[in-house]
Parts: sequence; C-alpha cells; structure tokens
Amino acid sequence: MTSVNSTIAVLGGTGKEGSGLAFRWAHAGRKVVLGSRSADKAVAAAAELNALLAGRSTIAGMDNLAAASAAAIVVLAVPFAAQRATALEVRQALQGKILIDVTVPLAPPRVDKVQLPEGGSAVALLQRELGAGVRVVSAFQNVSAVHLRDPQHRLD
Repeated sequence: MTSVNSTIAVLGGTGKEGSGLAFRWAHAGRKVVLGSRSADKAVAAAAELNALLAGRSTIAGMDNLAAASAAAIVVLAVPFAAQRATALEVRQALQGKILIDVTVPLAPPRVDKVQLPEGGSAVALLQRELGAGVRVVSAFQNVSAVHLRDPQHRLD
C-alpha cells in the first residue's frame, strides 16, 4: 500500500540531478513525483523516466506545489539561483515535512566555485526562511547525475 507518507517529491525533477535521484528512488520501489514550474514539462520528464524503468515503477509529473503537497519528503534539486524562490513558493506545502536541499551555492560568473551566502550556509539561511515547521537538510551535492541514471553503478 502506498500513501502520501511514503512519497518523495523532487522539485526540479526535470533536470539532470533531480531526475537522476527520482530514477534511483523509483528503481528502488519508492513512489516518486517530479515537480517543475511547468506541469507539462514534469509529465514529459516522468514519461521519459518511466520508459527507463520499464514497468518497474511509475513516476508522476506535476507542478511544484502539487508535487510538494503529495509527498512527505521533498527534494529541492534546482539551480541555486532558483533555490529560495522555489522553496518559498511551496512553503505551506512543506510544513511538517523534510526538505532535502540538493542545491549548491554556485553563482555566476564563477560557477566553478562555491559562493556561500552571508552567514556561511545556504541551507541554514533557507531553514530560517522556511521556519521551524520544516526540517531542512542538505545532501546529495556530490552524487553524479550520470551515475544516478545507471542502476548498475553502485553509490555509497
């Protein structure tokens, strides 16, 4: 039996890292929904992943707010420039949930170096913005999107 409590939403699930994480979790049997600013884009990305899963599992696609509302665990896998706006857009749907922030604070023009915001931690800043009703954690920044799409590749 699958319930909202076992669903993982990946906001930014149409990108390389987000779709790779979604694929791995679905491949392992978890219920996954992809979120995007565009529901149509999320549905198309979900269809592509479902083809790779070959009936092993089914991933759904929807807009970010619907995806965040449908899950107990929400993964934020958007570019750093969209991190804050995306999280604040779905703030109400995140209450009582865990938000896993996959973003890395890379800011143009030097996207080859981490550029920490004032205060030193992008995730701590996001936690303050979202409030105590959301548990914000940071993870998966060093997992290769290429390796995520290969179920034979072992991940530590």
